Amino acid sequence: MDKRQFLQTAGAAAAACMATPALWAAGSYPQRPIRLLVPFQAGSSPDTWGRAIGSILSTRLGQPVVVENMPGAGGTIGTVALKRAAPDGYTLGLLANTQAITVHTFQTPPYDLTADFVAVASIGGGASLLTVPATSPIRTAKDLIAALKAKPGELAYGSGGNGSIAHLATEQLLSDAGATALHVPYRGAPDIITSQLSGQTQFGMPILGSSMLFVRSGKLRPLAISSEKRSAFLPGVPTLAEALPPGFTLSSWSGFFAPARTPAPIVDRLHSEIRAILRSNQLDELAHSMGSDIQPMDSPAQFQQFVNAEDKRFAAQIKNIGLKVDGR
Repeated sequence: MDKRQFLQTAGAAAAACMATPALWAAGSYPQRPIRLLVPFQAGSSPDTWGRAIGSILSTRLGQPVVVENMPGAGGTIGTVALKRAAPDGYTLGLLANTQAITVHTFQTPPYDLTADFVAVASIGGGASLLTVPATSPIRTAKDLIAALKAKPGELAYGSGGNGSIAHLATEQLLSDAGATALHVPYRGAPDIITSQLSGQTQFGMPILGSSMLFVRSGKLRPLAISSEKRSAFLPGVPTLAEALPPGFTLSSWSGFFAPARTPAPIVDRLHSEIRAILRSNQLDELAHSMGSDIQPMDSPAQFQQFVNAEDKRFAAQIKNIGLKVDGR
């Protein structure tokens, strides 16, 4: 090989290396701990899943996955922090449909769920559960609607923040019933339940995964579930369609996300590892205890397509019921 040929070959090789830095990065990824931002309270359903999966993922990747809770503003604080993180695979976020709801309540959205993030791996989810304290005289969903109409705007419900799924679910319920109630936004789902047990609120619609323990212990009374069919975990609880025809269907979901422009090989590696964890039986007991369905998707692209559709669906739903958030 003469000098000219050598230089051409070397130049081509160098150009190839420069054109595919992601492949080089993914080959040795990860080389340091990974932050997992959870924009929800400790003890919430997403937090529980994040810690359980993160612990197993740490072992599989050979690096710690460190959970960092960043609740507040309906999940916006932690979500914006993920948006601003370097797209290098060392900062991930565990987001949920809360992020697809909250963003559409802002006049100037702080993030775009479909453009500022890349979907990595879905976990699954569950329905919302209409509940009252076990000490409440309200025993059915119809009883609740009657009480709401008898005292317009007096009964209170809690949510995980303005624009959270509990906020949307309850406002949809009130809109359908032609009733009003006082909205009390909290920092997360655990506060929704605590507020009912303490008497600060009279009803609420936390997700099933957060309320299951309190239903099973007899502290909360379930009135209806927002799933299309009755849950195998609570077969005696009617769907909203059964309890308050025609009702509506609303299911929660969550999954792992990374900042936009995270290299595809890293996204694929993370997806493969997380999907393998979810398809094993290591988390079956946790899913049963929380009344959650594990539903890993086959690829990041499939999950991204689902997220894009959900973003559009919630935008339309919020507009349809005229969901208003103070100060936005």
